[in-house]
Amino acid sequence: MSGWQNKPFVVEVKKGDSKAYCMCGLSKNPPFCDGSHQGTSHTPKVVSYDHDETVYVCGCRRSKNLPFCDGSHQS
Repeated sequence: MSGWQNKPFVVEVKKGDSKAYCMCGLSKNPPFCDGSHQGTSHTPKVVSYDHDETVYVCGCRRSKNLPFCDGSHQS
């Protein structure tokens, strides 16, 4: 699992952006889906944004609020 980390990814998004976040942990471009899940039961989480913001995407994939970080990496 190249690139995954035990801290959140900081992602800057713009109004109108849509991001496909990896839910399987197989992506070589985390936290974004690169299609590595093909052939599995996983589906990327696509999130659309209606304003500019900074989001914190879970790097450890233990969050109960995937794809967003809830601090689970601290325990």
